[in-house]
Amino acid sequence: MNDEVTLSVSQYIGVMNEVLKASQGPGVWVQGEIEGLNSRGKHTYFNIVERGDGGSAALNVAIWEFNMRKMRPLMEQHRLELANGIKVRLFGSGDLYLERGSFSFKASKIDPRFTLGDLAGLRDEVIQRLKKAGLYDANRRVPLPLVPMKLAIVTSVGSAAHADTLHELTESGIGFDIRVVDARVQGDDAVSSLVSGLKIADSIDDVDVILLVRGGGSRTDLLAFDSEVVATAIAGCRKPVFTGIGHEIDVSIADEVANKAFKTPTACAAQVVEMVRAFIDNTEHVWSKIATQSFAQLQKAEHELLRTSERLVQRPREVIRLAEQHLGHAATRLRLLDPVNTMKRGWSIVRNDAGAVVRSIKDVKKTEELHVQVNDGTIVAETIDVQSANSRKGE
Repeated sequence: MNDEVTLSVSQYIGVMNEVLKASQGPGVWVQGEIEGLNSRGKHTYFNIVERGDGGSAALNVAIWEFNMRKMRPLMEQHRLELANGIKVRLFGSGDLYLERGSFSFKASKIDPRFTLGDLAGLRDEVIQRLKKAGLYDANRRVPLPLVPMKLAIVTSVGSAAHADTLHELTESGIGFDIRVVDARVQGDDAVSSLVSGLKIADSIDDVDVILLVRGGGSRTDLLAFDSEVVATAIAGCRKPVFTGIGHEIDVSIADEVANKAFKTPTACAAQVVEMVRAFIDNTEHVWSKIATQSFAQLQKAEHELLRTSERLVQRPREVIRLAEQHLGHAATRLRLLDPVNTMKRGWSIVRNDAGAVVRSIKDVKKTEELHVQVNDGTIVAETIDVQSANSRKGE
């Protein structure tokens, strides 16, 4: 045994690294779920974990600063950031660390499409479960208020989304009653914080609409809004939830289950402003129609009143005219009946000795003196004989 080679620790680690390099060639692709991410220093460290029925396996990963600089443009192109809970496919090689003899995987490349594809698959699974449970469109069935004046905003206080939303609402000049519920929108505690914020906002009795807003970021920054737990919280809200999350190209599960979804926080707030302005415009239009119709009715009533007053003024004149006409006709009839006018047409008045008007032969005696009044004087005559009408007919 004296001829056996004895290696120092550093020599042994060096030999093993040579074996690793020879077996791996230029490198290998490895995939797994990120856990324990630490990127606060120059270099990035985490584990990638494989979980299965038989247990789990973990691999230490290190990305040196210069490799991260090379990987960054591709990650930014796909709007991807490393985050706990996402699956990654990395290219690199294994290495034993000389000082501790610990094994780690030195990553130099990343496949963003693998991560995005996995996220899309998980997202589809969540949506299908929500639909099966009847939660996918639950909040869309919540009726919208006619005038959403009382708002609860769930967001990270002090963020750009918070500032943009408040600016849009206050600049409108409408007196909104706004309450802000602070919530984490990124990171490990974002899901629980968002759920808590939604429950608090929904518990406020006089709130009309809940606004869930978050500014732009990478796709992994928005992972909390693809959470099934957050989507379930939105579905369970008694108040309608409006979302404005990320960039215009982003559509999260929270957007899909919300009552209404908008591209950005500003667009979300702008829609609320538009709803109130539309109500105001419609109300003013209705009042304008009422005023127009009322004015027309008043004008019509005024016209009728004027016509009535004119008739009242003209009526006495008409009555007088008709009375004068009636009196004229009466006067004409009286003139026609005047004895003087009658005698001018050949009539006469006969009186007996007593001066009584003779109306019958019974009023006259034989040899009685009669006075016959004609138009221009009186004729005195003596009665010779009296004959009745019947006796003349028999002659």
